[in-house]
Amino acid sequence: MWGATSRYQTPRRARGGLLLKLLFFLAGLFLLGALAWVVLLPSIVAATVREKTGFAVQIEALTVNPFTGNVELRSLGLRNPPDWPAPEFVELRRFTVDGSLLSLLTNRWVADEVVLEVSKVTLVKNRHGELNADIFLGGLRGNDKSGAGPAKGMMRSFLIRHLVLRFDDLVYADYSGDQPVVKDYALGIKRDLREVDSVTKIISPFAGTTLALVANTLGGLFKGSSDRHLLPEATDTLRDAGKKTGETLKGLMRSLDKKKP
Repeated sequence: MWGATSRYQTPRRARGGLLLKLLFFLAGLFLLGALAWVVLLPSIVAATVREKTGFAVQIEALTVNPFTGNVELRSLGLRNPPDWPAPEFVELRRFTVDGSLLSLLTNRWVADEVVLEVSKVTLVKNRHGELNADIFLGGLRGNDKSGAGPAKGMMRSFLIRHLVLRFDDLVYADYSGDQPVVKDYALGIKRDLREVDSVTKIISPFAGTTLALVANTLGGLFKGSSDRHLLPEATDTLRDAGKKTGETLKGLMRSLDKKKP
C-alpha cells in the first residue's frame, strides 16, 4: 500500500520540482534584467543626450519604473561642449517624480509629487551670442528652431500636486562682448508649491534679474509648442522677462565701458 502511494506521488513531486526550478529561473532572469536596467540606463541616457546635443552628462544613479512612471535621479552633472568659454552648465543634486502612468496616455500629465534640487546652473553666452540653454534645448528638439520638428506638441498641460523646489546658485556668464561679464546669484530657494499647473507658478519663487533669466530660459523650452493653453498667464511674464534681461545686460556693458581707461 505504501509502495503504491509512493508511485502515484512521485510524478507529482517531479512536476512540483520542475515548476519550482522554473520559478527560480524566471526570478533570476527578472533580477538580472532589473540589475542591467539600473546599471545601463544612466550610460544610455548620457550617450543619447550627448549624441543629440553635444553636451556631456554624468549621472550617479537613475531609476525609472516603467510600470508606475516614477523616476528617481541623483547627482547629475551637465557640461557644455568643449568649444564653449566655460564648461559648467547644470549641477543637479536630486530629481524625483511620483507620477501617474495612466496620465501619460491623456492630454494632461499628472504627478502627485516632484522634487527638484538644483545645486547650480550656469547660463553661458558664447562669443556668437548663443546661450547654452537654448543650444541644449534646440538639440533635444532636433535643432528645429521653428518648433515644427519632432518635439512639436510634446509639451502638454500638466498638474503637479506637490512641487518641492530647492535651488542654490545661479550664474550668468556673457562672453559675447569685448570683456566677459559674469554675475553670481546666491538664490537659496527652498519652496514647497501646491497644485502647480503653469510655468508662472514654477518661476514664482524667483525675483528680479534671476526671474528674467529663468523665465527667458524656460521660454525656450516651450517655444514652438502647439499647446498654447499651457502658458495662458505666463506669456506676458516671459516676454517682459526677456526684455528686462536684455536691458540689464546692456546696462552692465555700458557700465564696464565707462570704467575703461
